[in-house]
Amino acid sequence: MAEVLRTAFRGYDKEEVLKRIDALNILLMSLENKLITKEEALRRSDEAVSEPIKTVFSGFNKEDADSYISDLREQIMYWTSS
Repeated sequence: MAEVLRTAFRGYDKEEVLKRIDALNILLMSLENKLITKEEALRRSDEAVSEPIKTVFSGFNKEDADSYISDLREQIMYWTSS
């Protein structure tokens, strides 16, 4: 997982990335605390990442953001498989 989301020229919109990360973290915490079902977590994580993130003049490095989001999804997949 990327430890820091670096700023980059022609990167992902920062607000969109942070909203996506927040949504996935909330799903992960809800799943860990058994507040939602595994099926609900999978459905909502798919919805959270379905829209492409727009590219802006100065945003987050795309590789960093993609790696961070991918790692969060892997954690959700791990919790839903057990």
